[in-house]
Amino acid sequence: MNKTFILGALLALILASSGCMDTGGNGDSATKVVKEGDTVLVDYTGRLDDGTVFDTSIEDVAIEAGVYNPGRNYQPLEFTVGAGQMIKGFDAGVVGMAVGEEKTLILPPEDAYGFYREDKVQTVSIEELEAAGITPVVGKKLTTSQGMGTITEITNTSVVIDLNHHLAGKTLTFDVELVFIDSRSEMVADSDSDSGSDEGATMTGTTDTTDTTDTTNTTGQGKENRIATIETSMGTITAELYEERAPITTANFIGLAESGFYDGLIFHRVINDFMIQGGCPKGTGTGGSGKTIKLEIHPELTHVDGALAMARSQNPDSASSQFYICDGAQPSLDGQYAVFGRVTDGMDVVRAIAEVKTDSQDKPVKSVVITKISIK
Repeated sequence: MNKTFILGALLALILASSGCMDTGGNGDSATKVVKEGDTVLVDYTGRLDDGTVFDTSIEDVAIEAGVYNPGRNYQPLEFTVGAGQMIKGFDAGVVGMAVGEEKTLILPPEDAYGFYREDKVQTVSIEELEAAGITPVVGKKLTTSQGMGTITEITNTSVVIDLNHHLAGKTLTFDVELVFIDSRSEMVADSDSDSGSDEGATMTGTTDTTDTTDTTNTTGQGKENRIATIETSMGTITAELYEERAPITTANFIGLAESGFYDGLIFHRVINDFMIQGGCPKGTGTGGSGKTIKLEIHPELTHVDGALAMARSQNPDSASSQFYICDGAQPSLDGQYAVFGRVTDGMDVVRAIAEVKTDSQDKPVKSVVITKISIK
């Protein structure tokens, strides 16, 4: 046998066994690295300037740092790069990384949660909150027309709400390790999931807690609308579908429901006094059905209490399978997202789901499952 051939074969065997050769199915010998549009899994630990750990995806680190939450499921963070689901510096920082690579990201405020702004501290009257059914408590989080805020002070007549992120103005250090890359370009990132950010692409905390006007939608004329029965692990929700005024959106929802697409999925994002969101096959807010539909806005279909609407990314025509139900009127969302129905029975179930305990990404600690959606 030719000695050159034998030496070449041995060298190839050594390289393959050492892990230096890419044995992936694409046949590319170059190391696969993250690019925009990839869905990735990342383990991370976030620290303040003084070294204090404020968040981590690693259970042992959380226990050692004294920030362990027994109700949280510690696992690598999943997001789609460039989809606006993460803070700017974290999103850009993983680009070019390979699986198994570790990196330290030092993010100034402008690349993290922004600078602290005094104009984002608001004072509202107690009467205004109480009229909206909200009992003010220091530390309570709530949504306003300008975003998510925290009550920091209460007087006899007024309440101070700080709309700044609690990490605004801080330089953050993240130790990250890339665990997995999924380069499927057809991945639909319907939701921000708010994974590590208050500034995600979808449903970005823009609710108005002070406007609970119930503007009733008429059902239009013509054929009788079909009814969706959403059976969940916490009870049943019934919604009328506005087929004549939202034909594209209702047809998409009905087709998915009748195919069994939603059966077994979860409500992956819930915010009390805002909405409950489900329909992601990955349970993270980054998945869809494989196809998208045009944004369908009808002036008569608004975000009243119990409105059924489609979630989407920053692209208006990116709605796929994820939907949400309003917990309270959300007029600030009108004209931005497609409303295609309204709950007619089971708002008590919607309220109960909206009040479940959630983790830092607004995901229920105990899964709330959509067991079946049937159409009649």
